[in-house]
Formats: sequence, C-alpha cells, structure tokens
Amino acid sequence: MINTATMNKRNRQKGQALVESALVVLIFLCMLISTFDFAQVLFVHNSLVNRVRISLRWAAMNPYDEISVKNMVRYSQATQPQGAQAYLGLTESQINVTRFDTGTATERIQIAIVNHPYHFFTPLMARVFTNDLAVVATLPTEYRP
Repeated sequence: MINTATMNKRNRQKGQALVESALVVLIFLCMLISTFDFAQVLFVHNSLVNRVRISLRWAAMNPYDEISVKNMVRYSQATQPQGAQAYLGLTESQINVTRFDTGTATERIQIAIVNHPYHFFTPLMARVFTNDLAVVATLPTEYRP
C-alpha cells in the first residue's frame, strides 16, 4: 500500500521543479533577447561609422557637392541609383554635411548622422536606450582645384 503523504510530497516536488524551470527559462530568454538587441545596436552603429568614413574619404578627394556626399552615405555612390533603397533606411535629413574654413589650407569636411532609429526586440531595452549619440567624423580636404 502506498502512503498518501509520500505521494503528496512527490507531487509537490514535481510542481516545484516545473516552477523553477519556468523561471530559469524566462530569465534565460530575456537575457538572450537583450543580447541580440545590444548586438544590433553595436552592428548598426559600427556600420554607420564605416559608411561615414568611406563617404568622408570620397568627399575629401573630390569637388565639394553636399548632395553627392549625402548620396555617398546613403547609396555608396555620388548619384542616387534608380529605385535603390538607402542604406539602413537613412534619410537625407539624418545626414548633416558641414564644410569648415572654405578656401584655406585648413579646409575640412564633417559628416554627421543624427537621430537614426533603432528597432528593438524587447521594450525594456527601447526604454533604456536613447539615441543621443550621433556618428560624426571630420577630415581635411585634399582636393584643390
């Protein structure tokens, strides 16, 4: 004959293991998705920095044209290709091109990407992260007409 006290203890232990497993899985999934969100922020930021640097090198070696520089950031070429999508959804208003000391030996060009949106998997990460960091790079111009 099976003791009912022993059966109740076994059932409670099974329920306790189920609750503990559910809590561990929930915490693990939250950490995993947060890691994906953080990796996405790093990837997008690094991609934007790389795109700005490439465009800045191009702008330093060619005649200054603000629209061409913005197209270099958005499309990797000076002219907008027919039907092409901008890189990472960049809009022209998110790209600031500034020219300093025009016509002097210390002439510089600065490109900045501001207010680029990030899309997160977790709402917690979206509330914590603010996109106050702009991607900015400055380079002296080499082009002399």
